[in-house]
Amino acid sequence: MKRTTFILLMLLITHHMKAQRIVLLDSCVTWAKNNYPLIKQNQLFAEVSLLNIRVINEAWLPKLNMTIQGIYQSEVVQFNIPGINTNFPHDSYNSSFSIEQTIFDGGISKKQREIEASNLSIEQQKNEVELYKVIDRVNQLYTSILLGKENLNMLTLFKDNLLNRRKNILPAIENGLSLSNSLDEIDVEILKIDQNMIETKQNLKALYQGLSLLTGKLLSEKDEFTLSALGESNKNRVSRPELILLEQQEVLLNSRYSMATKMALPKITLNLAGNYGRPGPNFINQELRAFGSAGINVRWNISTLYGLSREKSRYEVNKDLIQIQRETFLLNTTLASINYEKQIDAMNELIQMDAQIIEKRGSISKVYSTQLDNGKITVSQYLFQLNEEMTAKLNQKIHEIKRMNAQSMYYTTMGLPF
Repeated sequence: MKRTTFILLMLLITHHMKAQRIVLLDSCVTWAKNNYPLIKQNQLFAEVSLLNIRVINEAWLPKLNMTIQGIYQSEVVQFNIPGINTNFPHDSYNSSFSIEQTIFDGGISKKQREIEASNLSIEQQKNEVELYKVIDRVNQLYTSILLGKENLNMLTLFKDNLLNRRKNILPAIENGLSLSNSLDEIDVEILKIDQNMIETKQNLKALYQGLSLLTGKLLSEKDEFTLSALGESNKNRVSRPELILLEQQEVLLNSRYSMATKMALPKITLNLAGNYGRPGPNFINQELRAFGSAGINVRWNISTLYGLSREKSRYEVNKDLIQIQRETFLLNTTLASINYEKQIDAMNELIQMDAQIIEKRGSISKVYSTQLDNGKITVSQYLFQLNEEMTAKLNQKIHEIKRMNAQSMYYTTMGLPF
């Protein structure tokens, strides 16, 4: 019998542990990032970049050309040379197969690959910047759930206290020692609490549903939400995805300026061509035959040198713009972090004072409870003091949640490894 009782007890404990899951804010943020549709874009960006790099690499593949033509001319060359037949045919034929191979492109292909890699990094980092905004949305929902749960807990405690008080004064009313309207006042207050509880529960359901949709996890009132803030970051240095994006844009700017200088260098190609037809280079010979040619070409567009000074000026201006954006972002981030630091300090002081207020409100409520039992005060007076005590306890919880929220926002502002 004892063994059976022990097994049943363990099963109940195990079921309770499974039902009550601890959900941390850090976990919600990670779930939300992995569940957010934008994260799928990173793989697509990589695939597009790979295709673009293949196109760049194809510039080094031999260029193959094949030409077949037949021509009829109404007039041909005629020579008046004794002993030599200059009666050239009016038709000519030629089939050609040529190969052109780049052997030096001034480093353009290498720079194009660097630019493509920078473009990929920038697109993916822009995605990270958008994903980082999810932290704020998760934090708001999580904090709202904590506030709603604490409000519901306080309403429950308030209702339990009133129900106990109702039991205590009921005998006095039945014995004619207290007025029946005292019971009505308590009942009205209980009904008002029930109304607030209904509204709070519905709001919590909406918040659970919103956070579940964002994280991809089914969350409900069975889950335990904690006051643990988001993981700490480096307090002495801002590390945000926006700053990484600016760094990558600067790398791209450097590559593009270097590309402009590469474009001013000469290009060298090797050409090979094989032909079959007539006439060939020796137009005297009108027999169908094979002949070929080979050569090396150097192309240099000297006019590209004209724009190098312009490109340098553009490069310097764009670099200054990026630096201004960086300084502006750091200034706004510093201002926001200072604001959250002061909020944390304020909440710490308020929480210390809350403890003193709760202690004094508890003592006052005990006195009023005794006075109510002795018929020295009205129910309204007691309800007022009880409400003040419950408000003080709720304020302490609200301040604790606000401190947690300010800590999370501070670390989010400074930069989290998200």
